[in-house]
Amino acid sequence: MWGNRNFLLLMVGLAVSSTGLWVGIIGNLEFLQQNVESSFLQALIILSGFLVGIFLAPMAGRVIDRNNKRNILIYAGIARCAAILFMYLAIASNSVWWMLIYTFVIGISGTFANPAMQTLLPIIVKKEHLLVANGIHVNIFTGARIVGTALGGVMLVGMSLFSLYTVTLISYVLLLISTFFIKVEEETKKDDNSGKKENFMSTLRELLPVIKERPMVVYGIFLLIPAFLFLSGFNLMVIEISELQHDSGIKGILYTAEGLCVFIGTYLSKRFFNENPKLQYMLVITLVIATAHTSLFLAEQPLMAILSFGLFGLAAGTLFPVITTIFQTEVPSEYHGRFFSIKGMVDNIIFQVLMLLTGLFLDTIGFEKMVIGFGVTSFIFVFAIIIKRRRSKTRKKTTPIPIAK
Repeated sequence: MWGNRNFLLLMVGLAVSSTGLWVGIIGNLEFLQQNVESSFLQALIILSGFLVGIFLAPMAGRVIDRNNKRNILIYAGIARCAAILFMYLAIASNSVWWMLIYTFVIGISGTFANPAMQTLLPIIVKKEHLLVANGIHVNIFTGARIVGTALGGVMLVGMSLFSLYTVTLISYVLLLISTFFIKVEEETKKDDNSGKKENFMSTLRELLPVIKERPMVVYGIFLLIPAFLFLSGFNLMVIEISELQHDSGIKGILYTAEGLCVFIGTYLSKRFFNENPKLQYMLVITLVIATAHTSLFLAEQPLMAILSFGLFGLAAGTLFPVITTIFQTEVPSEYHGRFFSIKGMVDNIIFQVLMLLTGLFLDTIGFEKMVIGFGVTSFIFVFAIIIKRRRSKTRKKTTPIPIAK
């Protein structure tokens, strides 16, 4: 796989652009802090790009399924570069409106680029190498998050926002250049539903029969929810733990512990799941996530907080590449664009709802009760899947086989 030129170009471009993305996120927070006093308005501006992407996801899925994925990545890369120009205007004029346009363009480009990349991986990587490829993908994004946020924080101390976004622009340009060098042959499909209105419900109706026929895909979708329960409140929980321990330095330690354990988790996924991603092992990993969440009720103790975040990183680093590989191999390739677009759309909605719930529960019932409640909910999800699976197995065994006359 390391001799695969297309894969290397894609991953190198992803590493550079993801680092630039996180540098830009630090810049976004700094710009909003300088120009918008209301925390609620800051949250709305940050979420606006996601909301635009949600509405465009069904159309993006069809476009990806029927067109060359490399070309879609190129157009999305050009849009990202253009978005930085709007951010330059926002900084020059201290205008939040220009930043809104920047956020919209970034959101739209991500709506097309992220599913296109996930559908391109099975085309350029052999099936037996997909799990390793997805593990590398997760590692690169995790490493970029650590390096990008640290770099952005350091740059803010002695450099201007213009310089910070210039770094982001350079990273996007490098990704765009690397995408041009990707050479892949793929058949584009003609649109035979040109008169059909594209929306969430119509796309979902097409996908549901395909998904229902593949139990591992269904189980994979539900097994992601406990991880989302933890991830959605990640930043808010880090802040809360810092206040509980009266130590601002714990923030960086928790982020680092989680990130390093993600790397270990992706190695474990390659070692133990490469041949056959068994559901029972995935259930055990999800139980580890539930345990990590529940154990945070002891987060006043620094060691316990670090251990909980490390456990989550280990489990998430193992689980995400495995489930992504299942989606890429079980779902027919002609549905990949629509599947990953709708999945990304639903993931964003669930993520934002859970993030709001985390904030609400922190304000009302408190940190300890919240983590116990979310942890127990994750346990319930896992046990419900176990019971459902056992019942379906029992039903298959007891169903009489018709005798041919």
